[in-house]
Amino acid sequence: MKTILLSSSHKKNDLCLTPARVVFYEQMQVIETYDDQAACYMLFFYKQKFLTAVKTKRMKVHSYLARSFREGTVYEAPHPFLQALVDSNTPLRKISYPQLKKKMERDFSRQEQAKILTYFESFIPKKQLFQDIKAIFYHYRREGSMSGAYRIIRVLIDFAPNNRFVKEVANDLSFRKIQGLYLEESKTIFERDSLFAEAKAAYDDRLLLLEKEKRWIEVSAYLMAALYDHPTSERYQAYRNFTQKYFDPGSRALLLEQLSRSIPALEGVTEDLLQQYLLDEKLKEIAFLFKERDVVLDEKQLGKVALLLEKDGFRTNPEQFSPIMKRLYSENPDQAGVLFEKYVAGLLEVLELEDVHNKLQEFPQKSPLARKIERMNQIREDLDCMQELGELYYEFNQLDRALECFQMEMELKPSDPEPLRWLSKVYADKQMIQESKTYQQLCVDVQKWA
Repeated sequence: MKTILLSSSHKKNDLCLTPARVVFYEQMQVIETYDDQAACYMLFFYKQKFLTAVKTKRMKVHSYLARSFREGTVYEAPHPFLQALVDSNTPLRKISYPQLKKKMERDFSRQEQAKILTYFESFIPKKQLFQDIKAIFYHYRREGSMSGAYRIIRVLIDFAPNNRFVKEVANDLSFRKIQGLYLEESKTIFERDSLFAEAKAAYDDRLLLLEKEKRWIEVSAYLMAALYDHPTSERYQAYRNFTQKYFDPGSRALLLEQLSRSIPALEGVTEDLLQQYLLDEKLKEIAFLFKERDVVLDEKQLGKVALLLEKDGFRTNPEQFSPIMKRLYSENPDQAGVLFEKYVAGLLEVLELEDVHNKLQEFPQKSPLARKIERMNQIREDLDCMQELGELYYEFNQLDRALECFQMEMELKPSDPEPLRWLSKVYADKQMIQESKTYQQLCVDVQKWA
């Protein structure tokens, strides 16, 4: 996850922030971030549009922000939804409260302005916020817009339900008819009050509303949350199609991984994740799915995995590919021959000879290579067989272990030129030319003395 650059009016006060998590709640998104001194900054968004950032030590327990983290959908960083919010709003600039109010007047409706102000209860005195929301209410009243004024009352009821003024205006008889329309959830109210319409919308209707307003990040988060609540193939296909449209392959892989961990039984997720890993040539991740999710590779996929393994699959942890190798070898041992040799050589790099032998016992049939390993395991402590063991190690390109065997054979049989000849050969293969020449000369001298 990238760090987030938060700029300010004074360039020297620009901050490089590390994101921790993001929450989606109603129309709000908040990213929790930290600077290099561990100070917390909350980055506020409304309908995916950046508002401002606020430094904080704590949030009030009963504030709107605290409620959002309790009741909203939280995603830990790194997460594609979080990154998408940042990328779609870059550059992010921290502004003051007066500047925020001016910005809101340009970009949002009065009802939205009132709603947004409630987000900052933990940081701006509640009395100040209340007065600013109240001013919006009176603005509607002066214009004679009773429906607009009542929309602000509904914000105030949620923000300060016990306030005397709020109680009085909420029970004003002049709003009785509008109250009735809200209780009836009439079509008129849905047309006038977009926030109420969104809150009451059914699953499909809310998706249409969000898409109509081009809030694609919120659509993605909503689809994912819906999958967690009620995982079905239909919902997964909708989620899959949407994320394919808006997210790059790397982000889609992260989203699929999250779903695979959370809902491993959801039909289609593991298969799509496997396909993404194949496209990205992520061998380690493919091996994990093969082992933990019991995926079935078709012939084409198995061929692709074989090519990737042949390329560089056994350099670090060949053990993780044992389940795949068993499948490849059992289906076509002749075709898997070269690959199997690399696999065995990889095992010898990281395991003791006895452990390699035990690992190969798990394979369905013994190959010539497995029989060689079996022979090596039989003679590994037999001093009379060090020459043979060294030559077998050499066949598997285990040059250092081969050297150990030939050096021991040289000590045991100082008049025998054969181990010296092999020592010269192995050092030449290791590009250690001086050592190779030394043993070559020793071999010549021993032959002369014989």
